[in-house]
Amino acid sequence: MRESRFRHLGLSCAAQALSGATFFALAWGASAQAADLAAAPPSAPAPVVAVSTADTPVFYGTLYLWASSLSGRTSTLPNLPPADIDLSFKDLLKNLNGAVMATGEMRIGRWGFLADVMFTQVTPTGTLPGPLRSDIALRARSLTLSADVLYRLYESTTLNIDAGAGLRYWHLGNQLSIEPAFLPASFSVTQSEDWADPVIAARIQAQLGGPWSMTLVGDIGGFGVGSNSTWQAIGTLNYQWNDKLALRAGYRALSVDYENGSFLYDVLMQGPIVGATYRF
Repeated sequence: MRESRFRHLGLSCAAQALSGATFFALAWGASAQAADLAAAPPSAPAPVVAVSTADTPVFYGTLYLWASSLSGRTSTLPNLPPADIDLSFKDLLKNLNGAVMATGEMRIGRWGFLADVMFTQVTPTGTLPGPLRSDIALRARSLTLSADVLYRLYESTTLNIDAGAGLRYWHLGNQLSIEPAFLPASFSVTQSEDWADPVIAARIQAQLGGPWSMTLVGDIGGFGVGSNSTWQAIGTLNYQWNDKLALRAGYRALSVDYENGSFLYDVLMQGPIVGATYRF
């Protein structure tokens, strides 16, 4: 019974820890939207045209929050069996104790070069039931790096269509520590996984009138190179606050199915997303 409770608690902590990063965007999608928010004041229609030229690059920076839930199946620590998980955003948020994230895009003519870096750390804790009542702590770190190149296939005053490809790199690392209440020695176990997924991507941006626009972003990849498969879909409604700042809100879903020996991370992350983009 104690062993069963230990596995359940350890897996629950691991699932929450590894997914601490999920309520921030992990991929290029949010920054990709930045390039299509044309610099026009709210009082006049903002046509969807490229601001940059073939000789003059334009830069965009984005900060965003993804209030994601997590569902699926995962086994992220040695000797622990796979477990089904279903965690809300509130469950994930309470264990977060640090995060650093930045996204940017450079546009030159019809080309867009995108990059995203995101690091998070979570440390859920708990107590194992039983006569020894051991304390258990999990430190989980997650690093995600993305790089993509997009080419503008179609451009008009009301519609832009981009397509391209890139890589999404993942690093997940865990350290599980157990300290028995009546024993001098502690026990710890660590495991980390690294992989990179090639992806093909597309985005569509449509002008809705005045300062309003809509962006749809999607990608699919993995193909057995890194994960078995991965995909994401993002839809946002954008508001051009002024000639530099744009605000947006929408919904995002990201799925990844990665397996390596006993390590399994087959999850779907989804929830509302909000953000702000600044054009330099």
